[in-house]
Amino acid sequence: MNKVRHALLAVFLCMCAMHAEVITLDEAKLQMLKGKNIVLQDPALSIKGVIEKPDSYILKVEAQLPQSSQYMTVFLDKKTSELYIGSGYDKEGNAILFPQDVNIITQGIAFSYGKGEVELYIVMDPECSYCRRFEKAVVGKLDDFTVHVILFPLPIHERAPAMIEWIMQGKDDADKKARMEDIMLKDSMHYEVLIKENKSPFAYSEFVDAYIKKANLATMELNVRGTPSLFNAEFTPVLQEELLEEIK
Repeated sequence: MNKVRHALLAVFLCMCAMHAEVITLDEAKLQMLKGKNIVLQDPALSIKGVIEKPDSYILKVEAQLPQSSQYMTVFLDKKTSELYIGSGYDKEGNAILFPQDVNIITQGIAFSYGKGEVELYIVMDPECSYCRRFEKAVVGKLDDFTVHVILFPLPIHERAPAMIEWIMQGKDDADKKARMEDIMLKDSMHYEVLIKENKSPFAYSEFVDAYIKKANLATMELNVRGTPSLFNAEFTPVLQEELLEEIK
């Protein structure tokens, strides 16, 4: 476990070092970068951040998809204006990662529980069968962690929005946790009182709708591709298998 933590710390330090190279993205700089390659002029793409290197720019680009959005790391060659999308590595073989915005991620937290020294972020869809299986496996076993839950309804789950609305109506973090566990561990159907017949898609309350927007931004920042997704305090992905083995 110590070896894994040391490796994750090394990645985090690398990200911190890159953070110093992030440049301010004013309108003039934005137009200059877009003008270098026609792909960047696509209305579905927007540049959200830039790291300047001697020979290239590393761009954080938001791609708007039909039902969601996601961030991509894009490499723009200064000399040729050629564009490369995907993973990049320095000469030492370390992944080139765009620094994550801590504020965006923490604003996506629905509730937290536990007082352990080790922080754990869990992205959950309460209707997701894999999330329910995971929740059953860890219930009562995360005493050594402080757990932050980000609620993320997958588009394929029609009841997830109502479930999340019900959870978020809890009066405090403890109540929200209890409501989530009632749904995921006990198959509670209390949330059904919120579902109105013949009304689709589900309409969130104003408060929860504002939260969902923050949660969506947080999951984009974390590069979430499915649920459940786990991350440590440095927002590095944590494998379910490793966590379950650790808490046995």
